[in-house]
Amino acid sequence: MSAARLKSLGKLTVLIGLPVAFVVGLFGAGVYVGHGHRAAILGFERDWLGLDVAVPGEPSKPRSETTKPDVKPEAKPEPEVKPPVTTPEPKPEATPEPKPVVETPPPKPETPTSEPPRGPDPIPLAVVDPAPLPPELQAKLTEPLKIRVKVVVDEEVAGRRSDWIDYVERHVRWASQVLQSQLGVELELRGVVAWPTTWSSGQVAFADLASVGSDGADLLIGLGGRNIRTPVQAAATTAKHHASTAIAFGSDPTSPAPHLRGLLRAVTHAMGGDPITADANPIAFADEDRRIILERKHLPFTPEAEDASSPPAQPAEDAAPEGDI
Repeated sequence: MSAARLKSLGKLTVLIGLPVAFVVGLFGAGVYVGHGHRAAILGFERDWLGLDVAVPGEPSKPRSETTKPDVKPEAKPEPEVKPPVTTPEPKPEATPEPKPVVETPPPKPETPTSEPPRGPDPIPLAVVDPAPLPPELQAKLTEPLKIRVKVVVDEEVAGRRSDWIDYVERHVRWASQVLQSQLGVELELRGVVAWPTTWSSGQVAFADLASVGSDGADLLIGLGGRNIRTPVQAAATTAKHHASTAIAFGSDPTSPAPHLRGLLRAVTHAMGGDPITADANPIAFADEDRRIILERKHLPFTPEAEDASSPPAQPAEDAAPEGDI
């Protein structure tokens, strides 16, 4: 047997044998001490713990001093005495008095306790106040418009943040506050889904979004995790409808709202303008693009919606009879 193996067996014997020897020695010492001080231990149990034990070397208590259970004498049953049977005399029937009718007032309706309305979240980035508008554009600004949006995040956004759904909800709320003050537009989040890959460019993002259903949303927005500058923030628009697909890539990851600027550019680009400079700090809206978006504000987001909202075509006149030229 080699010296290394003997050394290993010696270490194993020491590691196992020392704890076992310590436990056995401790147990034997306890037995020895308990047997040597048995009288003192039993006296402590009798005097302090109230245990009924016999201490060696002390006389045992007489039997008379031991407590006996209280034995109550059995009570003898008393003879039952039956009362004499008497026939009750019939009493005259009394005419019942009519009870007064008490009208109970109807219960008061309970006032429903409703929670106070939630105030707007503070926007983490600085935004320039909207510039004054001429009367015709001011009227467009006061006309409400709600855009239903569905957001698709790529793998980098969903993988980097465990709260990616709350992250999207916060950015949509912040963007809605900015758009309400600048354009009179409110964003309503209809859904958030995750895409299994990371978008490396705007073309890749638009190609993947083409296979995602809108689920009743007016605008489908893709949120990419990479810092990619692309001049195209939305699909093509026409003079009669907005775009139904847009993308927004992240900016500086250390920013308190990395996707707010891109989300604002995606929505405004889908409505036919691009009033926000990519690197403007604070966020500001250009007057000319703001005017264009306000004039196009109530256009539909898809050609199908435009066709559905247009009046039906008038029937053609009856054809001329045969033989007429």
